Amino acid sequence: MKDILCGIDLGTTNSTIAYLREGNPIPLPVDEGSALVPSVVSLDEANNQILVGRQARNRLAAFPEHTVRSVKRLMGKETQISLGAKSFSPEEISSFILRYLSQRASEILGQPIQKVVITVPAYFNDAQRRATILAGELVGLEVIRILNEPTSASLVYDCASFLEEENSPYLMVYDLGGGTFDVSIIEIKGEIKEVLASCGDTALGGDDFDERLLNHFLRHLKEKTGFDLSEPSRSLHVRVKDIAEKTKISLSDAPYVQVQEVAVVSLNGQVVNLELEVSRREYEEMIADLVEKTVQKTEEALREAHLSPSDIGKIILVGGATRTPLVQRRLAEVFERPVDHSIDPDLCVALGAAVQSGLIAGEPLGHILLDVTAHSLGVKTVDQIDPETGEADYFSPIIRRNTKIPGRKAEAYYTVIENQSGVEVEVYQGESSSCGENTLVGHFRFPLKPAPAHSPVTVEFAYDKEGVVHVTVDQKGKGNRKEMTLNVRKKQVLDKAPEEEEQEILNYVLEKSRRLIQEETLPADLREELARLSLDYEKALRDQEEDGKIDDLEDRLLAKLEEADERLGTD
Repeated sequence: MKDILCGIDLGTTNSTIAYLREGNPIPLPVDEGSALVPSVVSLDEANNQILVGRQARNRLAAFPEHTVRSVKRLMGKETQISLGAKSFSPEEISSFILRYLSQRASEILGQPIQKVVITVPAYFNDAQRRATILAGELVGLEVIRILNEPTSASLVYDCASFLEEENSPYLMVYDLGGGTFDVSIIEIKGEIKEVLASCGDTALGGDDFDERLLNHFLRHLKEKTGFDLSEPSRSLHVRVKDIAEKTKISLSDAPYVQVQEVAVVSLNGQVVNLELEVSRREYEEMIADLVEKTVQKTEEALREAHLSPSDIGKIILVGGATRTPLVQRRLAEVFERPVDHSIDPDLCVALGAAVQSGLIAGEPLGHILLDVTAHSLGVKTVDQIDPETGEADYFSPIIRRNTKIPGRKAEAYYTVIENQSGVEVEVYQGESSSCGENTLVGHFRFPLKPAPAHSPVTVEFAYDKEGVVHVTVDQKGKGNRKEMTLNVRKKQVLDKAPEEEEQEILNYVLEKSRRLIQEETLPADLREELARLSLDYEKALRDQEEDGKIDDLEDRLLAKLEEADERLGTD
């Protein structure tokens, strides 16, 4: 039987394993149906068992002394990590993750995984690279190649076609992961990829973004309770950092996040809840200096490669932290063009490692088929006025071109005058900053409730695999929202006229539910429950029931939709 060679991204926050199938790299859903495996290890002393991934992460708050994450930052260091009464080296902890990945992949593929390519940050030193190889050897894996993460990411892309469009042989890989940052400038010479310069910081990443939010939450708790919690117990630190990570992720797609966590800490016999709102603007102020460090490293790499920003033909974003809007905005300012994703930044390093394994084995390689947005999608705002017509003409993108779909993004906008009666929501697609040079997709009137000037109104786009965009406009804090559906590919508004709305309510949640009810691969009882909840929810909308009842039904329906997605293995 022919050996299967796999590529592994041994990440700070998450790890992934992928293999080549018919020339295409495929991520393996090894952890409860997901390709992303939390890089967390926990010792279950009661059963003398090492747990990895989601099982381990679920024990963080309850068993902080027996659980560890972000071990990648310790690779190559002479240190010991205590899990309960036992101690392990960073290499041993990493080996547990590698064993889990390879064993689960073996079960899925039906044969043992013995040879792997493992990726490391380009800025890893020799000790850190040797430690990574040792981690693989500890579990009997043959590490056939240690591959730099930026180089690995570049292998996933059809670089020749990308760079031909830009008429430039240079690409830049900006890799901001959970614990490390790398930026590499690569020159493409036919099939040869040469790294001209690499810069980075092995102690800068999304974990540091989490730390800023954690400190923000601890300051809030101090103001609320009067107790200084700047040096919290490990269990409190783990709990609040987990809340911080979830908040950070949500702020990538929404301008505001409501944090409502019960019994975060107990003081003088009384439990204290963590309840506050965090805006994206506040969060970006917290992390601005960290993002600037990455920009400085980017500029340093350009200088070392003797290139200017205009010389770069393609920018590749790698790592979950690159979803942070501030990161993309700062890079867009430096390079004077939009910067976005076209392949999942959490998966592309592992996919590239699988491509490298195929190259080593002499496998024929095909192309990756991507389902991405062909054009940026956004709304007209009054940021700029057309000098000729005197009308507002600024295009504010919400979902950028080449964003992977399905996807969901939201932005906050603000009213202009006091007690503004309404706003025209005009949706455009295109790449110009002028709406007049883009294509109008659809528009509708959104009535506003009385509010002071500069009150926030959020606009959310949910873009599905069929090319349909579900627009939700919400007047924050007023219980005033409207939903509309657009088919971007057909450029046709699907929202119903008022007289038609009595016949059929068009709603993203209902539309998705109706599609899933037809999925025969779902269990019959789940489809029946979806049908029942859909009918109840639609009736509540028709009858204009009170918001609390509608919200409750919507939450229950969304939970069932999420369960159905998990059964189907979709996003």
